[in-house]
Amino acid sequence: MIDLLTFVPAVAAILAMPGPTNTLLATSGAQAGFRRSLRLVPAELAGYGIAIAAWGLFLEPASAALPWLKPLLKLACAVYLVAVAWSLWRDAGSAENGEHLGARRVFSATLLNPKALLFAIAIFPEAAFRSLGGFLQTMGFFAAIIVPIAFGWIGFGSTLSGPSARIQPRLVQRGAALVLLTFSASLGATALG
Repeated sequence: MIDLLTFVPAVAAILAMPGPTNTLLATSGAQAGFRRSLRLVPAELAGYGIAIAAWGLFLEPASAALPWLKPLLKLACAVYLVAVAWSLWRDAGSAENGEHLGARRVFSATLLNPKALLFAIAIFPEAAFRSLGGFLQTMGFFAAIIVPIAFGWIGFGSTLSGPSARIQPRLVQRGAALVLLTFSASLGATALG
């Protein structure tokens, strides 16, 4: 059974953090507008679903034979989050540019997004990878969280392109960097503890 009191906030916090997929969603919102960018949300869902399933199905049998694998991957994720936090802090406020983004690019970025590994090893309950029903239930809750957050990133991007843009991307990125560092410390502690 899934513990929604821990699952929902953890998933929401990770999904809300800037990363490759969210950057593409916000960029599309800024370039193509909110409505035209909504078609990217199913690509994000598909990318995460496939990546999380692959990691979860691989890790469950592999960790039985290699008990050090999950803690090692948790440490690797913690180090990755520190690197992302540093990058966000350092590059805070830099402008994104480029042309309108397609669903294929969002799908690919999400499929390769290290957040999927983090979800599979630290957030999704192990029971989600033991049965199709458990996985579908967990993915249903995941989808219910991801859709409004994706809309938020698209909306965020679309507000940055308007004439009355008051949100300072630099402060958002720096705040996200601090949250990522906190999560990294927590993840590292569970891996070592």
